[in-house]
Amino acid sequence: MSFMMLRAPFVIILNLLRLLLYMWRWLFFKLGRRLARRHQLWVRLNMGTRRAFGPAQGLAARFQRQESYLQLRDDVDRLARSPYVRGVVLVCDDFTEGAARTADLRELVLQLRQAGKRVVTHTHSLTGNDFDLACATDEVLLTPGGRLYLFGRRFEEIFAAELLEKVGVAAQFVHIGPFKTAAHRMIHAQSTAPQRLMMSQLLETLEQERLERQATSLELTPETLDATVSHMPLDARRAQVMGLVGPEIHRAQLVDYLEMGSQRGAFIPRPELAKRENEDEDEDTPQSEQPPAPAEDQPVDFRSANDWLDSDPGRFRPTPLFRRRERIAVMDLSGMIVMSSTELPGQSAASVEPSEVLPTLHALRRDPRVRAVVLHINSPGGSALASEILWEAIERLRREKPVIAYCSDIAASGGYYMAVACDRIICQPETLTGSIGVIAGKLALPGVFDNLHLHVEHRERHPVGRFQSLTAPLPEHALGNLQQDARAFYRMFLRRVGQARKLPRRQLHRYARGRVYTGRDALARGLVDELGGFNRAYQLACELAELSPDLAELHFASHRRVSLPALLRRQLRAELPALSTLDTLRTATALLRHERLLAICPLRPADPHLS
Repeated sequence: MSFMMLRAPFVIILNLLRLLLYMWRWLFFKLGRRLARRHQLWVRLNMGTRRAFGPAQGLAARFQRQESYLQLRDDVDRLARSPYVRGVVLVCDDFTEGAARTADLRELVLQLRQAGKRVVTHTHSLTGNDFDLACATDEVLLTPGGRLYLFGRRFEEIFAAELLEKVGVAAQFVHIGPFKTAAHRMIHAQSTAPQRLMMSQLLETLEQERLERQATSLELTPETLDATVSHMPLDARRAQVMGLVGPEIHRAQLVDYLEMGSQRGAFIPRPELAKRENEDEDEDTPQSEQPPAPAEDQPVDFRSANDWLDSDPGRFRPTPLFRRRERIAVMDLSGMIVMSSTELPGQSAASVEPSEVLPTLHALRRDPRVRAVVLHINSPGGSALASEILWEAIERLRREKPVIAYCSDIAASGGYYMAVACDRIICQPETLTGSIGVIAGKLALPGVFDNLHLHVEHRERHPVGRFQSLTAPLPEHALGNLQQDARAFYRMFLRRVGQARKLPRRQLHRYARGRVYTGRDALARGLVDELGGFNRAYQLACELAELSPDLAELHFASHRRVSLPALLRRQLRAELPALSTLDTLRTATALLRHERLLAICPLRPADPHLS
């Protein structure tokens, strides 16, 4: 109590200073809006490239070129509440988000529209998930000369077993479950029957989900929308005729177009209008062909969202005098799951390491202000041992506070292992999840050394020790030991899932065997609790914590420790995608050499059209 009394005067002074600053900003903001009262305000939101889930901390924040999803969510909430904003233009150039994250962004678009804002998409071309996002807006505008490249999803797998054999690489892997196919590309010349069944069903389910959603937005039938794929690529005019997009508009003409108001359908770009006037100056133009009269709408004040939000004072929220605001903590678990001892290439790839995650989980468990925790899981899995360690820490946190797992683009194998430790599992219909199974094995290069005329000598007491050798393959009885060890971990995986999901072992085994499901199929089998996005996960956390979403504070708890060299390598990787691909292959090799794996391929979320 004495501490609270000592704290009170400082909080009062802090709130007074913040109030004075707020009133100063509010005064200038109101003056600016008064002067611009004859203008309708439109803001531009740049959707850009792939976003991090949460804001970077410390030095890493200076290398985060684009605001995170959580920051965008706050921006959209402020735009939706603002009585001054008439509409929002989404600029979707270079959009690379995954299917489930795109679903989260669609929810933000719907939030704006439900608040009475008009939302328009403008882009130079549409290639996949950006079209999925654009369909949620009121109107889609394409640059003249732009194209639609909507070819649908395509899964492509390259099987290298014969090549590896020719170059002298021995791939030795065991899989627990016929659908656990992560290493099939290295040990088979073509896909197996279970793999073909799983991939075909995934493709069909994801495509049907997309077609039904987009057809509803475009007021077309799924069959009609699906038939447009055979005409791709489409230019802007043909796409408009088919009902896929709106008029052709250069970005510099957006203000003129928006000022037309209800008469936008008759908009003629100024260069085209001038050309038409010159052609018809000596002719009597029929009344029906006369250029439309200017709309009586207000002129448009078109600004970037960052500029507008910086000037808008927002709401004044004072710091509580005697009690700190209660929190819903959000933690991002994205990337491969690895033990700290695993030497990844440069240690710069996004990863989930127990040594980094556990201290943050323990801090959240001890913090009395944190009433519930939302774990954002976007992981294809990785180390089995690391997954078990993280499962135990999440389970311990769950015994004291509600924990919600929100599964994004992918939460499979080790990612799903972490999710079953939570009270509830929420995912999008497009989320890839499940993959309950285990991989173990190694790569050896005996023939490669022979082809390079390198002579290798080794001395050993037991052939089983070759598991860590790069030059010698394992004997048959060692592979049997590996199979037995992987099966033991698979039984533990089943036990964790069965206890959490309350599924009988026989039924669970039928759903397991390494099979990957979409979120909707996982829901039908009881592997997840409900379909929804991050907003639903946050709302559910507030309900379980008995907090109002409007009063609770969203606190992002970061666990990543990133060095300056790693940041520089990450920046270089963003500029040179080939380095990212090379690092993925090197990382896969490092994990397979040292760990039992709970993982699916690819080892991290990829472009769904190329995965």
